[in-house]
Amino acid sequence: MSIIKGDDFMLLIKRPADIITSIYRGKDISMLYPRVMGHERVNANARMNMAIRNQTINLAKALMQPDLRTRIEGSYEIKNNQRGIISLSLVGFAEFGGAHPMTMVKSLTMDTATGENYALHQLFREDGQYRKIINAEISGQIKERDIPLIDSFKGISPGQDYYVSDQVLVVYYQLYELSPYAAGFPYFPIPIYMLSDEIPEKSPLSRLNHFI
Repeated sequence: MSIIKGDDFMLLIKRPADIITSIYRGKDISMLYPRVMGHERVNANARMNMAIRNQTINLAKALMQPDLRTRIEGSYEIKNNQRGIISLSLVGFAEFGGAHPMTMVKSLTMDTATGENYALHQLFREDGQYRKIINAEISGQIKERDIPLIDSFKGISPGQDYYVSDQVLVVYYQLYELSPYAAGFPYFPIPIYMLSDEIPEKSPLSRLNHFI
């Protein structure tokens, strides 16, 4: 991990995005979601807000059960809003009138300069070893934390769910995806410095891979 000194610090100074709360409503649906406001780059602002709203709607659709009366509520958490990077999680909770409830979490990590939303594999070198490093760290945490598994851990996918929080990459899995329901959402925090050699300069993670 690098230490920023002198004029180099100015390269990381970015205005945090202004966030307001909006609500998406539908039949038996009420979901809070964030909107980026007042950003100097209008096109990037619009691109981010479209991605957030679309993800909110898709989350509601994924939770809806056509054969059951479904009531959906949702909210969001801002995980990172610094150095020109917004990372957030949208949380949806569905009730089915007595049937087992279901929760789902989906995240976005966006560059405020362009509005681009990054899939996990886009953060790293195409020919790198990031998956090997992350898989090894997750395997170690599974053993150390004694996390119960439905099946053996087979490694992350290119579109793996994740978010970033300060200098940490957090990889997570949906309910039933890796562990039984009772184990909740398995999450695996990985310090970004462990992946330093796999992060290209153009990646948003390069801005977080420094200690000030």
